[in-house]
Amino acid sequence: MKTQIDLLKQYKIPVRGHLGQHLLIDPNVQKKIVDLLDLKPNEWVFEIGPGLGALTGEIFKRGGCVSAVEKDRRFCGVLRENFAAEIEEGRFFLNEGDILKTEIRERMREKPHIKIRKVVSNLPYYITGPAMFKVFSAHDLLDMAVFMMQLEVAERVFAEPGSKIYGRLSISVRLYADAKHAFDVSRNCFTPPPEVRSAVVKFAFHHKLEKVLKDIPEALMLGVIQTAFSHRRKKMITILSGHEPYGLSRKEWEAVFEKYQIPPAARPEELMFKDFVTIAGELARTGDVV
Repeated sequence: MKTQIDLLKQYKIPVRGHLGQHLLIDPNVQKKIVDLLDLKPNEWVFEIGPGLGALTGEIFKRGGCVSAVEKDRRFCGVLRENFAAEIEEGRFFLNEGDILKTEIRERMREKPHIKIRKVVSNLPYYITGPAMFKVFSAHDLLDMAVFMMQLEVAERVFAEPGSKIYGRLSISVRLYADAKHAFDVSRNCFTPPPEVRSAVVKFAFHHKLEKVLKDIPEALMLGVIQTAFSHRRKKMITILSGHEPYGLSRKEWEAVFEKYQIPPAARPEELMFKDFVTIAGELARTGDVV
């Protein structure tokens, strides 16, 4: 199989680093990422932004199959030409499009005879967060996701309460998955080299949502998280009492915080995951929001 550099030269394709296109050219890193997928023969993987097929080709070597979404038309042409055999065999489905505009649940079930439980991507840096939330929206259909991302974003994934980088992503990951920092990746493993450092993170979806949330609607929990971190400099009680759809007064929220021993002056980044569950649970019981 040709290297990424060989393909760039053959097709005379300029890579647009300013658009977040940084092709992974280190074959050892490519192999380590696919190792994390723990592939079985003929198992399907959903790939976001395959580029010129560095990970795609490695998956095919292991006997896997790929359904992919790629936005860049130039890359799609190269993929169709270089993986024509896999397309003919029905082992490769390629959709030209933007992952942020893709109905990801439909892609998971693109063909009646295939079942996709794993996702992989060298995520374009400028859409890392939105792309991850897109995948999280299909958490119940998935077992795992392996993502290359900016080290800065990976640090937000694992941030703890009290940290300035602890936020919506940190809480949401805990809701859906058990995350593991697999390894860091040097900027020299890409072309063009990004200005930031990178890391590979593996997410194992734990399918415990009903147990964790009980009678709390998922949308309500996500709404509380988003509302909180949209005003992270304010006290949590101020945020909640000022959010009209929640329908509870400041005094009522003060009573809730006292009942569950949540510090009344706490800001969103100081609250633990269980505190957000408690707050969402209280809203679910009032019946004012869904």
